[in-house]
Amino acid sequence: MIDFLNRRRTEILALLTTAAVFLVLMMFTGQWPWRANDYNTYALQADAWLHGRLDLGQDYPWLELAIYDGKYYASFPPFPSYVLLPFAACFGKNTPDHWIALAFAALAVRYAAALYREICGERGALLWVLFLVLGTGYPFIAVNGYVWFFAQSMCFALSLMALTYAVRGAGGLALTLWACAVGCRPTAVLFLPVLLALLRRAWRAENSAQGLRVFLRRKLYWCAGPVLLAASYMALNFLRFGNVFEFGHNYLPEFVRAPQGQFSLSYIPENLSNLFRLPQWKGEELPLEFPLTNGMALWLVNPMLLAIAAAWGWAVWKKRREAPFLLWALPSLSLICLFVLCSHRTLGGWQFGNRYLLDLMPWLFCGLALWKPDQAAFDKACIPLFGFGAAVNFAGTILAYNLWG
Repeated sequence: MIDFLNRRRTEILALLTTAAVFLVLMMFTGQWPWRANDYNTYALQADAWLHGRLDLGQDYPWLELAIYDGKYYASFPPFPSYVLLPFAACFGKNTPDHWIALAFAALAVRYAAALYREICGERGALLWVLFLVLGTGYPFIAVNGYVWFFAQSMCFALSLMALTYAVRGAGGLALTLWACAVGCRPTAVLFLPVLLALLRRAWRAENSAQGLRVFLRRKLYWCAGPVLLAASYMALNFLRFGNVFEFGHNYLPEFVRAPQGQFSLSYIPENLSNLFRLPQWKGEELPLEFPLTNGMALWLVNPMLLAIAAAWGWAVWKKRREAPFLLWALPSLSLICLFVLCSHRTLGGWQFGNRYLLDLMPWLFCGLALWKPDQAAFDKACIPLFGFGAAVNFAGTILAYNLWG
């Protein structure tokens, strides 16, 4: 038992710290996990499936529903409803979404620690795991099971799990978990080359004499899980909307009414501007006014991005021969993902921080572990950034949910 606790020390401490922070957030916001969830689109969808229908049977005006051929459908990718199917069988529409969201937050902490340990060992692990889950805006989406945040928090955890198993060379599991993440947030599809590069790296570490052709031939079975999941997504899309690539978001009334539709290059200037938007000063006797729609200064609510940029710059200078593909592909794919997000009509609507940017963070966290200097001095220099990010997001989460109520 003592050996197990020593091996899992970082994970246990990170889980306990995160649980304590979440508990305090619940005290100040009332986001208790035993509350009913009025924003339970995924539970409604799972329950509808169990009753033999693909649509929800009626309108729920407070939810974002796709309207197609006079019927109302969940407008988000379906994997969270897959997870909720057994719960819906037991509880009907009243699935314990908040508890499930917290379980995925625990998985995110556990696999962030495991991923970091696989690449860097134990030194600095607690700092960086807590930075990722407390100092980036993640608590805002992880503290409850509201539909807008449930899938994103789930994708965050699943991406970390996929990366961990990829570093370990467990390709079938890594790719299946990645496909699960895509079924939560389709932007995860962009990072497939990162997973493949990590799997190739793990393979070459043990099979340096065997080439790419042998690797592909022997590991073809890894595709079974993602192919089956992709087939299920496409079949569901086709049966509901007549298009294998349509999850339903294009049929949301707000996008039907928008002259430029859901995605357009014309949205990019405003969204980019929002990513650098600062709080407004209201006078000495008033608090700062933080933007609560469509994002704000990314470096203010996610200072880990500054640490990642510094680590990448150091790696370009010192480690450019180590995993060169990942050194350039991961930042490039992140910028492509950012471009896609900024071409969306909104940057996530009501929120504190930049919740859409959290889609990138598991992948950039892996990059940080690969790139950062081995010296403890770098970790120590980033402690103030962590403290700043954790404080801003702690206060901001409380502010946003109290204003919500």
